[in-house]
Amino acid sequence: MMDAADFQNLLDRLGDDLSCWPDQQRRDAELLLRDSEDARAAFAEAQRLRRLLSPSPVNTPDGLVDRIMARVRRDRSDPAAPSDAPLPRGRDRDPS
Repeated sequence: MMDAADFQNLLDRLGDDLSCWPDQQRRDAELLLRDSEDARAAFAEAQRLRRLLSPSPVNTPDGLVDRIMARVRRDRSDPAAPSDAPLPRGRDRDPS
């Protein structure tokens, strides 16, 4: 049977996504979470920490990926193209 210290150790090593835990440890953790307020508090804290450390979505201008990929394709086909030239502006999407 898992105790709170074992649970905390697994949380620290495996993270708060119990579906990624080995089957037996996951089952033991689920039982402990059902019966232990301390385990639930530790689990909630691990989830909170993960959310705080997760990167925020990055908003990019429309067509940025298309402009970058067009530049990569052009540079591959023209080895003499200057690598420090700005990315092309204008059309946001490839018309094809």
